[in-house]
Amino acid sequence: MARIGIFFYSRTGTGRTVAERLASVSGWPSYEIRDAAPRYGLSGDVRCIVDNLLKRSPAFHYDGPSLDDFDHVVLIAPVWLRALAAPMRSFLKTQGRFISAYSVICVMSGDGGFRAVDDMAAIIGSKPRSILLLKQYDVLAEECDASLCRFREQTLAADRPGGGDPLPLLPSID
Repeated sequence: MARIGIFFYSRTGTGRTVAERLASVSGWPSYEIRDAAPRYGLSGDVRCIVDNLLKRSPAFHYDGPSLDDFDHVVLIAPVWLRALAAPMRSFLKTQGRFISAYSVICVMSGDGGFRAVDDMAAIIGSKPRSILLLKQYDVLAEECDASLCRFREQTLAADRPGGGDPLPLLPSID
């Protein structure tokens, strides 16, 4: 059986909610990536905007296991200004080389999820096995469990043994 872990960044708690719900339906452990300096209030909003516009790599804290301890990594990240959130970008720049296979869940209030996935793929150097784009209001309304169950099944299917060519991308977009 594949060792699968959930790695998430969440500024407002929506990504954390998704990680907790996915961990609940899958039994996979989850690990949090945190900001080195909190992003509270208006100054935090401004830092989010500036970090993404300038493609900065802000400092982060991560105390979990090495990503190469897992056969498959699930990355959960918010979308800021139609791009990957800066702290997750920083994390992947330092840790992405340890990822052998991965899937992505992007949480957003508007759009830009595919661009964020493209950002991740460019940093990691490979495409994700499965993708789920969630709207923030669906997560907050507790209407994402069915999507997370389908995502879990697709992630497990993407890692089934059998050798040969890698499995094709299994998109899951709700």
